[in-house]
Amino acid sequence: MSLFSRPLRATCSVALLLPAFLAGCAGDKQPTKFAPLRYDYLSVMHLNAATLNIEDATLQNPVVGDIGNRAPTPPAQALRQMAQDRLVATGASGTAQFVIDRASILHQAGGVLAGQMDVHLVLLNSGGTQAARAEAHVSQTLRPDLSKGDADSPANLYELTNDMMQRMNVEFEYQIRNTLKDWMTDAGGTPVGSAIQSQSLDAPGAKSRTTASSVVPAAAVPAAATGVTSAPALTTPAITTPQVTTPTITTPTVTVPTVTTPNVSVPDATSATTLPENAPVAETSGRSTSTGNAASAKNSDPDPVFPAGEDDDASSSSTTTKARSPAPGVLQLPKK
Repeated sequence: MSLFSRPLRATCSVALLLPAFLAGCAGDKQPTKFAPLRYDYLSVMHLNAATLNIEDATLQNPVVGDIGNRAPTPPAQALRQMAQDRLVATGASGTAQFVIDRASILHQAGGVLAGQMDVHLVLLNSGGTQAARAEAHVSQTLRPDLSKGDADSPANLYELTNDMMQRMNVEFEYQIRNTLKDWMTDAGGTPVGSAIQSQSLDAPGAKSRTTASSVVPAAAVPAAATGVTSAPALTTPAITTPQVTTPTITTPTVTVPTVTTPNVSVPDATSATTLPENAPVAETSGRSTSTGNAASAKNSDPDPVFPAGEDDDASSSSTTTKARSPAPGVLQLPKK
């Protein structure tokens, strides 16, 4: 006789199979389809090169333990798609070479996913010599969500790849626009740095000269050949620098009068007493003559001490005899 009845055995069987059933239901909730990673909605970077080459160097240099190829969009494929969507060669010569140096995802201890992406862009001239180079590097770790399956499930690998590519697009564009700004062009192939503004160097008041580039001639389209009435020609108006007239400043003329120095005649100081030309000369010694002259000069000038003259006592006490010259005609020269 069985120890357990049939209903009890059925209940036990359901209890044992329920966890497996629930796990199977949880596995069915994992996404099986993932949107492709595209980047054509971002800005396009035009390069001054005639051709663009994309090279995947990870094929020759694989990383040990790389599980990136299990992702719905492998990292190397996402990087190639970025180069195709965002780089355009619009130059006349040379080659732009985009190289994928590393695109890997490693499953590290503790269930952490570590991803790394390294790329560089080289511009080669017509002779094959490197002219410019730019690099971009991105690394990121992710602790997987186990509700999406195992750590290396497609959902977790897709999430890590998508996050790294968002950062790579920002870093790669920054490096291109700063390092290779002299090698970028517009959509028509014109270098971005070649637009140089010009300024007239004419003198003030002179007519501004119109260059050939200031007026764009209209393209003539024959109406008879196309059968369609041609649209009116659009002419870019010439930009003329306004004339600036500088006023003339006239300096007034100042006349300085001529100053004439008057001639002042100063009379010669001569002696008040002039001897006649044939006056006889007294035969006296040089001492007497000197004494007489000194006395005459003394008598002619007032005394600063005694302006009114000396006292009688001083005159009487003086024993000096004044020499007097003889009267004219008394002295005669000896006869020969």
